[in-house]
Amino acid sequence: MQRIVCVLLAIGLVLALSDSALPEEAVQVATTIAYVSGAAADPIKQTLDLYRPRARKNLPVLLFFHGGVWQMGDKGQYQHIGAAFARRGILTAVVNYRLTPSVRHPDHVGDAARAVAWAIRHAADYGGRPDRVFLSGHSAGGHLVTLLLFDRRYLKDEGLDADALAGVIPLSGIFDLTQPIDDTPEGGTAVYIHPPFGTNRRTLEAASPIRRLRATRVPMLVILAGEDYRAMQGQSRRFVEAARQRGLPVTFETIARRAHFDLVNALGNPGDPTTDLVARFVLGPQASGKSRAD
Repeated sequence: MQRIVCVLLAIGLVLALSDSALPEEAVQVATTIAYVSGAAADPIKQTLDLYRPRARKNLPVLLFFHGGVWQMGDKGQYQHIGAAFARRGILTAVVNYRLTPSVRHPDHVGDAARAVAWAIRHAADYGGRPDRVFLSGHSAGGHLVTLLLFDRRYLKDEGLDADALAGVIPLSGIFDLTQPIDDTPEGGTAVYIHPPFGTNRRTLEAASPIRRLRATRVPMLVILAGEDYRAMQGQSRRFVEAARQRGLPVTFETIARRAHFDLVNALGNPGDPTTDLVARFVLGPQASGKSRAD
């Protein structure tokens, strides 16, 4: 049974968490909603927090998956993201998923697929549109949402078609698990991502979105921190180039004066370009700096 604790944030608290897009509108927050049922479900890691603009309907839906090299992180660190996009007129879910060492691949992406399935099936209950579901994630979360798009089996296992997604937005994502993710000091050792995936080359390749590219009309907005690790910059640029070579609908934006973690921590700040880019992608170009009531 889902454990739902609903809290109506006062306007002042919402203002503190977000930008000034909807200064007169509060946000309803439902925390720790279970997207997996049954005795074996993880009561913390297989849950999400839902941020809803009050008294609105026909809302686009955005799911955000945190980073942390599949080994750390929690939805509670990203309340500002849920509040920021809800105040832009987007029904926003901030999602937990099980982490290594408790689980290993493909359990992380399997949890992500289950969260998407829950959102699609329950969006209308919260004023959302199940046909307008967008996925976003930072770093490891960016890997998860991109893999869900290109490796169709994970959503297929939940009875869903990946091509029915409205859009995918990786933020400084990880796209190739066979390559290092951190800058290598001179004479040092490259930092790879083996613990959650093991060292089998076939597994690493199969879990790499850049090696799973396929034809799709689902649009992508790839955002990169301009001062990210050099290795991470290379990942995004190679992924975008490979996607464009295949004729896939991808937009690529680099955010100046942002390091890897700054990119996600600044979401919702007044004037933050990443927030505007994501909101515009989800709501349409007329939504920059304001919400849209559908």
